[in-house]
Amino acid sequence: MKFICQRDTILKEIEHANNFTSQRNALSISSNVLIENFQNVLTIKSTDQKMGFSTSFPVITEVPGATTVTCDKFQSILKSLPSVDLVFSDDDGKINISIQGNDSVKFNLKTISATNFPDLVQCDDQFFSISQRDYFDMIAKTTFSVGTDETKFFLTGVYMEKNPEGQLVMVSTDGKRLSCSRKVFEQDIPDFKPCIIPVKFLNQLVAIGSGEGLFSLAITQSHIFADINGHVIYSSLITGNYPAYQKVIPQSFSHECDVKISSLLDGLGQVALCVDSSSKKIYIDLDKNGMLLSSENSEIGDAKIMVNCLYDGPQTTIPFNYSFMQVPLKLMETENVKICFNSSSTAVALMPNPEKDYIFVIMPMH
Repeated sequence: MKFICQRDTILKEIEHANNFTSQRNALSISSNVLIENFQNVLTIKSTDQKMGFSTSFPVITEVPGATTVTCDKFQSILKSLPSVDLVFSDDDGKINISIQGNDSVKFNLKTISATNFPDLVQCDDQFFSISQRDYFDMIAKTTFSVGTDETKFFLTGVYMEKNPEGQLVMVSTDGKRLSCSRKVFEQDIPDFKPCIIPVKFLNQLVAIGSGEGLFSLAITQSHIFADINGHVIYSSLITGNYPAYQKVIPQSFSHECDVKISSLLDGLGQVALCVDSSSKKIYIDLDKNGMLLSSENSEIGDAKIMVNCLYDGPQTTIPFNYSFMQVPLKLMETENVKICFNSSSTAVALMPNPEKDYIFVIMPMH
């Protein structure tokens, strides 16, 4: 095998491929990347047995062939080289990397035969097109609140379904907060079985995509596939029964407070300076005079910040993890947010004002 390729071109793809390799065992074939060179096209594949990656792009083929190489080390070597044309050749169980027309730098990296590389999972279902920008927006509004408790593995991914109204719905929760984004797409989305998607797959999808134009999705019984910007990636779906998220979101609220998002974020940032770092607990006191944010730390001191708001309900004190409120507020595109609740001990909803197609639910701390 021998081919010539511009360093930046191959490095970009190897960086993507490395995110789909196994990092646990450097000697395993799943830590390697497959490189196939044929008819002036280089194909790169990687898999950790749960996720897979494949892409192809033009190179200059001198001798066709295929091999595998440790992806992480291959990436490090490419990063160390200048942005010029590089020559790659496979010889005697090693891949040789050098600068075209310059013999002063050479790397020889051990390889494993391409015949040992596992087959990637193939998609037998039909792909459908969907907007990158809108889908990525839904990802941003849900992935931050997935669970991290491996004993509740079904909460470590984002739940996705098509509801009876024809909306695509994505939901995440860790049991203390919930994010829900609903969107009607211009593109026709076929019916599919609701699924739980690993966060890593969604993050890699965003990393590979441009956020512009369309890409293609396919959902089978056990996998999700995406064809995006010349890359095909897939992941096993998470098994398990996702909680009935509709029951977590209150159908109605007795009280609501309207507040400017920038003012609330400023106040949260200030009281957080005196918060207990382990609990991150702050208090929101609401009455007709406004919103009082307060925090207390026995070793540091306390803070009280008054924030203007519109509220005409009873005096109410609600304890919150301040970070649970900060993150969704930063994702809202509106100027104001509505804080809706029925009591100080039940679920509190954050909704953009004017309302849009997403809602965040937070459980108070007690």
